[in-house]
Amino acid sequence: MKLTTLLFAVSFILSGSLFADDEITESYKLEYKRKYAEALTIMESLAKKDPSNYFYQLRAGWVAYIKGEYSKSNAFSEKAILLKPKSAEARISQIRALMALGQFKQVISSCASLLKIDSKSYYARTSQAYAYYATGNFKEAEKQYLSVLEDYPADTEMLIGLGWSYIKQGNKPGSKAVFDQLKDMVPGDERVKSGIKYAEK
Repeated sequence: MKLTTLLFAVSFILSGSLFADDEITESYKLEYKRKYAEALTIMESLAKKDPSNYFYQLRAGWVAYIKGEYSKSNAFSEKAILLKPKSAEARISQIRALMALGQFKQVISSCASLLKIDSKSYYARTSQAYAYYATGNFKEAEKQYLSVLEDYPADTEMLIGLGWSYIKQGNKPGSKAVFDQLKDMVPGDERVKSGIKYAEK
């Protein structure tokens, strides 16, 4: 009798695991078909059933993000961070959601946390630079753009951000030098064309 009970318990656990595996696979298929609402329903259910499962929380956050439910994505990302505090990917997931929500002060804070884990994180530094710029802190934006450009000198997005940070601070010589460089790299970019005009006023 005890053996039968044990076998039933093992069978139940394994069947539950296999069912979850099937659901995960189905969520991937639905994501590929861009049926994000259905994929999210699956992941939300799995995340609710097993709140201690890091991957379920992380993937639920991702599917919520691509569906456009950014607040929900942030919430799932926060749960993943609580489960794995040193996870860089969970913090990137949260930053991505916060950026989409336009919550730039929180972005700056979340990026700072990620930089404690990975001091050279490209995603954290570029996102923080953008967030500083968006909140009007152009000096700090400049510092972060320069930090990234030390490692990626030809990153045109960072150069454009730096050029405009200079303009916002009234540094026309600095901005002109940056945009003179950019006009040979991305001559058709409207941000570069506008930057050149402002720098030459």
